[in-house]
Amino acid sequence: MLTLYGNKQSGSCVKVEYVLRFLDLEFDYKQLDFTKDLKTEWYLKIHPAGKIPALDDHGFILFESGAIARYLCEKHGGKLIPHEVKGRAQMDQWIDFINLHLAPAIGKVAFNRVFAPMMGMPVNEQSIETGMKEIERFMPIIDAQLTHGSHVVGNELSLADIALLAATGYCEMAKIDLIKYTHFMTWLNLMKGQVWYKKVHASS
Repeated sequence: MLTLYGNKQSGSCVKVEYVLRFLDLEFDYKQLDFTKDLKTEWYLKIHPAGKIPALDDHGFILFESGAIARYLCEKHGGKLIPHEVKGRAQMDQWIDFINLHLAPAIGKVAFNRVFAPMMGMPVNEQSIETGMKEIERFMPIIDAQLTHGSHVVGNELSLADIALLAATGYCEMAKIDLIKYTHFMTWLNLMKGQVWYKKVHASS
């Protein structure tokens, strides 16, 4: 059986779980404690940097959420990867845009509004302000892209949609209001209606 090492509070782990649920694969979820498990000797043999997620596919170990997601799709039918080369390139473009620009912006706000207080760490208001400005810069680009189809790349679900779901998953918790991005909100409501999405959040 597949084993996913992760934590339900990690957007990267949620990303992989979306793919597993979409592909309807059986797997064992090993919930790891951020403070106790990641630097243990046994887990460092799985992920040498002590990060999550990691996947064990019958002894084949793989880490980094993007690599895991693509591996699962390619092994089990590639349903989230466009068949045509330009479609794959567009998917990769938007995955990179989300992961390199939007996700770090949201992360600055979410860390300081949610996780720093939980861990008793100081809140960096300047980082929150910077993150909010970056969100204001990048979310209109996402919203405009979603005028071209029902999904990030045209009208078919792809790994770009999974990346966007994972990146924006902290927004409600971090009180980041995205309601003015109407095309994004239409897309988000479509995603929330999917069986695989409901399964992930029912098990959270």
